[in-house]
Amino acid sequence: MSIAARLSRAWRPLKYSFRSYTSNNQFMQFLQNLPCTQYSKLVNGLTVVTEERESYNSCIGLFMDAGPRYESNFENGITHFFEHIAFKSTRARTKPELEAQLERIGARFKCFTTREMSVYYVECLCHDTPIATDLLTDCVFNNAFATTDIENQKRTVYAEMIAHDDNPEAVIYDYLHSSAFQGTPLAATVMGPSGNLYNFTDATICRYLSKCFDPCRTVLVAVGGVKHEQMVALANSYLIRLEPLKCMDIDAYRFSGSEVRFRDDSLPLATVLAAVEAPSFIHEDNVVMEVARYIVGGYDRSQPGTAQTHWSHVARTGKEEKSFDAFKAFYITYKDCGLWGVHFTGLSTQLDNMMIILQDELMYLCFSVTESEVDRAKNFYKTKILYKNESAWGTCLDIGRWTLYNGYRPSLLQKMKAVDKVTAADVRAACEKYFYDRSLAIAAIGQVEGLLDYNRYHARMYRLRT
Repeated sequence: MSIAARLSRAWRPLKYSFRSYTSNNQFMQFLQNLPCTQYSKLVNGLTVVTEERESYNSCIGLFMDAGPRYESNFENGITHFFEHIAFKSTRARTKPELEAQLERIGARFKCFTTREMSVYYVECLCHDTPIATDLLTDCVFNNAFATTDIENQKRTVYAEMIAHDDNPEAVIYDYLHSSAFQGTPLAATVMGPSGNLYNFTDATICRYLSKCFDPCRTVLVAVGGVKHEQMVALANSYLIRLEPLKCMDIDAYRFSGSEVRFRDDSLPLATVLAAVEAPSFIHEDNVVMEVARYIVGGYDRSQPGTAQTHWSHVARTGKEEKSFDAFKAFYITYKDCGLWGVHFTGLSTQLDNMMIILQDELMYLCFSVTESEVDRAKNFYKTKILYKNESAWGTCLDIGRWTLYNGYRPSLLQKMKAVDKVTAADVRAACEKYFYDRSLAIAAIGQVEGLLDYNRYHARMYRLRT
């Protein structure tokens, strides 16, 4: 190579574009400039929360402290049953009139119930917010409880129960709660037993709703192209007549280290859940345990790649030893407790080996997790937070749950800063607190004969330290 060619190569400038790379400071500045969440409380105790956005749609939701946790044994399933008659008719609107108005505005009215929260919400265009709020509140707080609708929906709910019982992936989480919280209301299922279903009448439903759908335990949330003053005015128009009742005290939860197994050899695989008692939704350790969840991660055999290249330590070990078909870590939270664990499926001969791998991973989290693994998990968790708050409905759900449990919702900036503060030392300390020498709650369904005695797994929840 000539001298001229060498000089030409030496003096050739490096051309790199950094326009597509945003710094962390710019991202934090963007979060800091997001619309703030505004709060107001009516004289009857109902809370109104809004977050205004530049959009043509809005989501309005009613969040209430209701569900199996507040139901008696004879009422279990009544909150879920009310979902099926909520949008049928009201005292002010007959069924044809209500259906015509719902169809006219083209909004989506939906609802769901968890073990301690009942949610009714509507997604509509901004200019339909007043009529959508009117319809939503009328259906929930001024329902007609028509006998015909109640009897028709009993058949619908019963068919839903049959379909639920035929789904092992759904049933096993009910088994886990019945094992972990046995003897407490958290052990009850959302749909309740079929024996209760056929005893529900307009009187029993009305009596329960008047007890639980209390304005002091209700949050009205609106996200989208709405003004806070507008939602407060609408709440004063439609909800101010609700009278506050004496607040109910929920029974304290009690975690029990135990197991429940349902052997069904007709299923091709066994499904197993193993969980420990974990911090609540609003506990200061919640963020750290979410990061720990994403360190364990998840995997199934359909994913490409080899065992040596997968980022999950459990996936690498389990795939090399052919110990499972799929697994994922989960973290179920309530207002005063939670369940942190792993859900996995596999052949009967694989179950014991997979349990050993998972328990080794728990001890690894307690003592050996590294900063690089924590950083990767933090990025997963932050992505999930942003994804959940991207839509108006996702933000509405986030605001409603936080306000119902905590009184206010931390901003996205505060959440990101809380995640960024988590270190490997924090994860090790929290995992040692909740995992080390703690009892397990185990639920299993399918070909479970390969799962050995409970005491074997309880004894593996600690290691001798040198």
